[in-house]
Amino acid sequence: MKVQRHILFFTKSKLLPVLSMIFLFSIFSASFLAFDKPGPFDQEKEIVSGSTAEKLDLYLSRAVPFGFSGALLVEAGGEVILNKGYGMAVRSKNIPNTAHTVFSVGSLTKQFTAAGIMKLEMMGKLNTEDRLDSYFEDVPKDKKALTLHHLLTHTSGVVDAVGPDYQELEREDLVKKVFAEPLQHPPGEEFAYSNSGYSLLAAIIEKVSGQKYEEFMREQLWLPAGMEYTGYRLPDWEKMTVAHWYVGEKDNGIPLDKPYPYWNLVGNGGVLSTTEDMLRWHCALLEDKILSPAVKKKMFTPFLNEYGYGWDVIEDERGLLIQHDGGSMLGNSAEMRRYIDKGITTILFCNQSYGPRTLMEVVRDKIENLVFGGEVSVAPEIRSLDKEDLEKYSGLYALSDFNRIKVETMGNGLKISPIGQEAINALFEAGEEKGRLYHLYNNLTVNVLVPALSGDYEDFSQVLYDKEHRLEPVSDLIEMRLERYKPRTGEINKVISHATLPAYFRGQEAAQTFVELSGEKGSIFFTLYWRDKMNVGVAPSMGVPDLSIPFYCLNGLKFAGYHLDMARVFRFSFDMAEDGTIPSLSIGSGEDRITAVKMAAE
Repeated sequence: MKVQRHILFFTKSKLLPVLSMIFLFSIFSASFLAFDKPGPFDQEKEIVSGSTAEKLDLYLSRAVPFGFSGALLVEAGGEVILNKGYGMAVRSKNIPNTAHTVFSVGSLTKQFTAAGIMKLEMMGKLNTEDRLDSYFEDVPKDKKALTLHHLLTHTSGVVDAVGPDYQELEREDLVKKVFAEPLQHPPGEEFAYSNSGYSLLAAIIEKVSGQKYEEFMREQLWLPAGMEYTGYRLPDWEKMTVAHWYVGEKDNGIPLDKPYPYWNLVGNGGVLSTTEDMLRWHCALLEDKILSPAVKKKMFTPFLNEYGYGWDVIEDERGLLIQHDGGSMLGNSAEMRRYIDKGITTILFCNQSYGPRTLMEVVRDKIENLVFGGEVSVAPEIRSLDKEDLEKYSGLYALSDFNRIKVETMGNGLKISPIGQEAINALFEAGEEKGRLYHLYNNLTVNVLVPALSGDYEDFSQVLYDKEHRLEPVSDLIEMRLERYKPRTGEINKVISHATLPAYFRGQEAAQTFVELSGEKGSIFFTLYWRDKMNVGVAPSMGVPDLSIPFYCLNGLKFAGYHLDMARVFRFSFDMAEDGTIPSLSIGSGEDRITAVKMAAE
């Protein structure tokens, strides 16, 4: 199952003013001329060059025991300063990820499809203003006005998906199923992410070119850019290691083992590549050999929701950022960020999940912070203990009548799980003042969402930061998800606030509350972000995350854990009785010390 792109605020932005666009593309032109291709890749070793790369390498290397697995490439000013793999590509064979491991690029596939359409426009074989009935027969009346531009910008109203990624579905059957679904909104009026829309574009590429999608892309885009190891089936994968996908301990294998690719995936996701090949693609986009300046201008003009053709196109405090991400709940995720004005590109691949979230979205802000000279707390150096040495610590430790800390062995360390808000506050060292706030945020979350289920956002607006600009997109997001998942959930009849914990939101300290909207048949989930008793963010969620933290021995009875999402180190120690048994554990020190007493085994 694909993960919908992580959009904290659904917006209905308008086209940039003409003068702004002229300025924006003057930046593009300068950028295309200013940057040279990176130097040749060293196929024998990975690259860690300079102080920034060393900080990134330390952060990711130390993060591996605490849940990171993947690869990162960073290019700055035309030079690759970091290209390295972390964690395991194939755990069962002890094969590590490297700079040359093959990963799924997920929805980054969409920018290839967009480029394929633009290549055909360059060749005079189509135009982005063409309607669907120019390429398909029996187009339903409600879809006759749809254009390629609508599909490219996710403004067509076409349904997001019509089946699982790896369902055996041929091209014409995909087209029929998409056409049979009603539009989500009138064409061009709203942004609604659509994987099926990009599969329709892939079908058009095949119809116009007379070639299979992958053949056309490889011949016209990938090989001319020097991308030998990018594609679905055509590259010689036998020479390469393809990273397995992991969710917890479950090995979901590799896409080459699946019926692959069928048309719920073609054109919108699932292309395989390496960090090096993706950088070669970035370099090709800076030049004019594959795509002309005219078609690139169309690709990188943002329409609704700051989305161009297959890319987010964003102006922020660092200048022009062109990016995309993607992933699935099978354990794979990927992101590519091109900071055009700064001359920096980051390419991040991950091959394991982080609870119900993609690993990419957990670490990307830390990587960005380090790339631009900031600091991030790194995990401590740890010791590995044998499982037999760890068994004595296992058990349930009581803080109060309803709050527990569960300790389990996990590999060469321990997995610590809080049960109840007080246990969460203790484990995450919230302190008394923040602990009171977390209880408040749990209650506020329920109080604002219960009336919102009936369309009443008055209570929500009272605690909504910047409500003049955010009330409409927040209400649109909630109502869109309620409507979209109603067949799966039935009528929502309960709002459950599961937990609040410390977080960072847009670079500042905040708190995040995980909430479930429970229905007759199922549930949907959101994360609400709070700061100073005001809501500063609302995001869709795939579920309540696993709140457990891996802990490893520092020395003696002292252990340390590291939370990837918060980039924080947590410490506690066990207390040992004279007979060698463990009667309790302690969190904090001095007056802030909290003790949890080990409960008798049932």
